[in-house]
Amino acid sequence: MTAVKLDVAMRSDRGVIRQNNEDAIGGDSTAGLLILADGMGGANAGEVASSLAVDLLHNQLLVGPDVAAQNLDREQLLEALQVVNQAILELARQVPEYQGMGTTLVVGLFQAQRLIYAHVGDSRLYRLRQGRLDQLTSDHTLVQELVKLGEFSSIEESIAAGVPQNVLSRAFGSESSVEIDIAETETRPDDLFLFCSDGLTNMVSDEEIKTNLESADGDLMAQVDSLIECACDHGGVDNVSVILVRVLENEE
Repeated sequence: MTAVKLDVAMRSDRGVIRQNNEDAIGGDSTAGLLILADGMGGANAGEVASSLAVDLLHNQLLVGPDVAAQNLDREQLLEALQVVNQAILELARQVPEYQGMGTTLVVGLFQAQRLIYAHVGDSRLYRLRQGRLDQLTSDHTLVQELVKLGEFSSIEESIAAGVPQNVLSRAFGSESSVEIDIAETETRPDDLFLFCSDGLTNMVSDEEIKTNLESADGDLMAQVDSLIECACDHGGVDNVSVILVRVLENEE
């Protein structure tokens, strides 16, 4: 048993425009592990990369029935993520039609009174606490990197100047060793964490996300469905994946 009690709901949807779904979601809510990936690449290679990442990471981290997230540390998570990167690269080398495939990924390990999280790409993690929504991850995109470098004062200015919005600066499967952002935060009872692909955040503003999360009377699956419906109502041009996690109780 994990040392933190969670309520979890998740769903992935192909959206309105796309014919297939290259997102993947998974993990083990009882063990405190949640994973979301957004694949890319032709000939369905994106869905191969994202599914491989989710499945392999799950198997790397939860190696036995009694293993839970509270037994894992940051180094173990980073090592497992590098294994995922190498596996995607190796499969792309072996199968010609998979060349160039890759995936974003955001993963959370819920432990007693804390969450360890890591990500690569533009899939995001948010936390809603006492009416405040905070984005815990920072996108690995060209527009975001240019803002960090001081070339532009905001993402909006960068986009207005013609910088492509969805060009990734990091992804699993793009380099032999990927730079992974990893951090941790305390958790409190009633915290609500949102893992999502950019199919949500490119369609729905942070303010709309916050309003949506606060208006569903505590039914997590209803909140998941509502967020995906909102993205689809706004155009649904990409696959949309959402994982919601409410912390019910922290234990020492």
